[in-house]
Amino acid sequence: MENVVLFGGGLHANCCIDILLQQDKYNIIGIIDSINPVGAMLYGYEVIGRQEDLKELIEEYEIDRGLISIGDNFSRQYVRDFILSVVPDFRFVNAIHPSVVIGRNVALGTGIVMMAGVIVNTESVIEDFCQLSTGAQLEHNGFMGEFSHLSAGSITGGKVSIGRLSTITLGVTILDRVTIGSNTVVGSGSLVVKDLPDNVLAYGTPAKIIRERAHGEKFLKSL
Repeated sequence: MENVVLFGGGLHANCCIDILLQQDKYNIIGIIDSINPVGAMLYGYEVIGRQEDLKELIEEYEIDRGLISIGDNFSRQYVRDFILSVVPDFRFVNAIHPSVVIGRNVALGTGIVMMAGVIVNTESVIEDFCQLSTGAQLEHNGFMGEFSHLSAGSITGGKVSIGRLSTITLGVTILDRVTIGSNTVVGSGSLVVKDLPDNVLAYGTPAKIIRERAHGEKFLKSL
């Protein structure tokens, strides 16, 4: 088994640990976190250090790869960029729950998290560091740009495109052939019937644009 480390010790890390354990492919060495004290125990694993010490930690713990266990899209991007600035050739794993159904000719990037019950249908493309939460469904010929998120219980029609850094929150339905721009958030329970541009918050049935979103604006209460 390869030795892996998680980056980020928030609630999302607990879900990622569960998936990695069920995959039974990796040996979890511990967690690298910027908030909790080094030596603290989180979800049964020790905080072994800080991101800036990654080179030394790789050597000390014989770390092969890692997973960014952070829910917020922009924070996940920031951590990825920082890791690669310290160790440019660092490699990331995909955490894919055993119950996930992946169709034929699906293209997957790296650093992806897919939780229990996810369905990704044929000819879809999921770029690096995306997240698909419990029961999310990406229909055939779907696209998710890097660092985007399809939340629990959300469903897309065929040929839906979700832009980079965008989040489709809980229980959203997106009709087929709809395009969601980059850095856009669709609120819980919405029905999206037409394209949405970059950098907006939209929700409702049907979804309507409520306001613009700033670059880097967070939508989660915690990481």
